[in-house]
Amino acid sequence: MTLIGLIVISLLVSTAQSAVLPLPALRDGSVITGPGTFRQDEALTIKGHVSLRNLTLDLRAPVRLAAGATLELSDVHIVLSDPPGSANGTSNLICDGPAHVVIHNSTMHPSGSAHPIWGLKGELEVDGFETINSEFHLDHVRAQLDRLNIFELEISRASEVLAKHLNLVFLSTHTGDDDHLQFSDIPTEQTFSKELALGSGAKASLSDTRLQIFLLYVHGSSSATLSRMARVQLAIFPDCRGNLRLRHGKVGNELTPVIFPEPGASDCPFRLSLRDVNLDTWDVYSSGHADLTFDHSLIDELTATDHAKLNVRNSDLYADWLAASRDAELTIEDSTVGALRLASQRPDLATSEARVSGRSHARFSNVRFDCGIFATDDARVEIDRALTPPLYVHQTGKAKVTLSKNSRRP
Repeated sequence: MTLIGLIVISLLVSTAQSAVLPLPALRDGSVITGPGTFRQDEALTIKGHVSLRNLTLDLRAPVRLAAGATLELSDVHIVLSDPPGSANGTSNLICDGPAHVVIHNSTMHPSGSAHPIWGLKGELEVDGFETINSEFHLDHVRAQLDRLNIFELEISRASEVLAKHLNLVFLSTHTGDDDHLQFSDIPTEQTFSKELALGSGAKASLSDTRLQIFLLYVHGSSSATLSRMARVQLAIFPDCRGNLRLRHGKVGNELTPVIFPEPGASDCPFRLSLRDVNLDTWDVYSSGHADLTFDHSLIDELTATDHAKLNVRNSDLYADWLAASRDAELTIEDSTVGALRLASQRPDLATSEARVSGRSHARFSNVRFDCGIFATDDARVEIDRALTPPLYVHQTGKAKVTLSKNSRRP
């Protein structure tokens, strides 16, 4: 064969390997092997046993694992995209029932502002998974994890985890409706090993683990005592009435714990005792007929749905997820809304936005915006005396957004 023929064959092989191919149909027993890049644009359902090996997966749609399915990823590089302006986790992975996921020496990186969220049930084995701005949420999962680098790892609902060499931004857990928990001596930004009894009957044995923030989601009438915790974020699900202050910074000590909510300030049933705890931010997910006022608070995520009524004053709302829906009413005064300025430090804040939908009503007065507003359905938004205008205002359906004459306009 001539030298020119060899060059032509080499170029053809190189072109074939670099071409982006559609991901073949996946059936029980499918083994897709690279090298090469495979693209998936439509929602994907996996049944039976499927293996992907030595390839790049350009994933632009959600994935669903059927009950009993097995998905193996070996030397797979996932590049995940969400449609522009979509919510975190749009191109997610969920399990219809117990499934088996095995990951070996793989990566998952988002494109643009995508934020991959995987909701897992069944069994999970990880031996090397490097991710960016991604989340695992474990629900009745038996997991063995080694060399997992991920934004949030949630361990809840009777999950059992044996893990080593973890690198996390958030380690999180959801309580049950009537848990009584204790957490102590969890450091930040340094490796530690610890046995943990977590929320809703979950437990974990962690070795050589590093995290930035411990995140506790408190449901129902659960109570928790936290002591000597280096950096904590707390999340509440109130359907109650009263006045709450969501503190920030170092609070409480061994002799004088800070009790939240403050006795007599509300009828909220959950209880937290904080002793030498460094509080970062809070999440509030209100529903039912909640009627609450928050003052001088630092809030990461805030949602109001059903007939909830929330008033927020003199506070900083990052609006990682700020939403009013159904018939909720949200009033924010003398505060900062949005945190796009912090997106270089926290990539999840790149989607900072105020979303108003259903028949909800949101009022903003004397607010500095560091995000945009999206209103849809029959929602109403009133903006009075905006000190810094929203970066944009998008409205669809019959939504109505009104800016007063004395507000600066986007």
